[in-house]
Amino acid sequence: MKSDDALATILLVSRIASDGTRPLTARQFWKLANDLGRPGSLLEMTEDDLKGTGLAADMASRVASLLARATAMAFQLERLDQSGISTLTPFDDLYPQRLRTSLGSKAPAILHAAGALELLDEGGVGVVGSRNVSNEGARVAEALGEKAASLGIPLISGAARGVDQLAMNAAFESGGDVIGSPAHSLSRTLRSPGVRRAVYEGRTVICTPYAPDSGFSVGKAMGRNKLIYALSDVTVAVAADKGSGGTWSGATEAMKGRYCRVAVWRGNGEGPGNEALADMGATPITDVSQLRGILDSPRSESEESPQAEQVALF
Repeated sequence: MKSDDALATILLVSRIASDGTRPLTARQFWKLANDLGRPGSLLEMTEDDLKGTGLAADMASRVASLLARATAMAFQLERLDQSGISTLTPFDDLYPQRLRTSLGSKAPAILHAAGALELLDEGGVGVVGSRNVSNEGARVAEALGEKAASLGIPLISGAARGVDQLAMNAAFESGGDVIGSPAHSLSRTLRSPGVRRAVYEGRTVICTPYAPDSGFSVGKAMGRNKLIYALSDVTVAVAADKGSGGTWSGATEAMKGRYCRVAVWRGNGEGPGNEALADMGATPITDVSQLRGILDSPRSESEESPQAEQVALF
């Protein structure tokens, strides 16, 4: 059973039961929670009560309207639950707290997930790269997946064609655990026989901060990248374009925000942007055996997340 805080969070942020009122963004939600306290306290407030807290009139009206969606939301949550999709908020035990530690106010207030939810807070090796990877790059992606499995840690990726799927499949077939965060529909992803098998075997979790039935968009892909880095202890960019593309933007954002340690492949199969990422501070890898040493070494002060001080939001 969801707590009042979890229910209020879902009502304020979720897009699965839209009534025309625009849900809050993650940043707006965290600001509201910081300003007013635990969100469960808002459930009994009227619009006038909300205005009395100092909220602007338009925001008070918006919050009141969102909180009034309880009946429609209950039906949608039940539908998702029956299809095997859990809805997690920061007030649920299985929500990965490392997202709050790494991302602060950028952390998703809602995470939809199916499978072995306990994997979400274990950390692991993230692997990212081009959809149109070369044969050499493909072998690197597979080797990284196999290495993560041999180390007994989850492989984390975006479930896209190319590097993502190659690394994830290699990890799973090698007996490892897998965390996938697709930028396309979670519901459609779960209809894949291979994904269903992986979830059934209890070694895979598929998660998204977006509505489970929503389709792909470039914006979702960019936003999803944060999850891969923040859920990982180290993320390896196998092949990146220089100055553009999802792999480049995700890696540079992660290094700037210090979401996790970022490494980059330097060798056959690397992309045109890999050298530049190394020059910007990503740890170069020339052999997958180096992963163990990177994971074992402590993060330097410059690598520690600046978001850590923002964890205690309530």
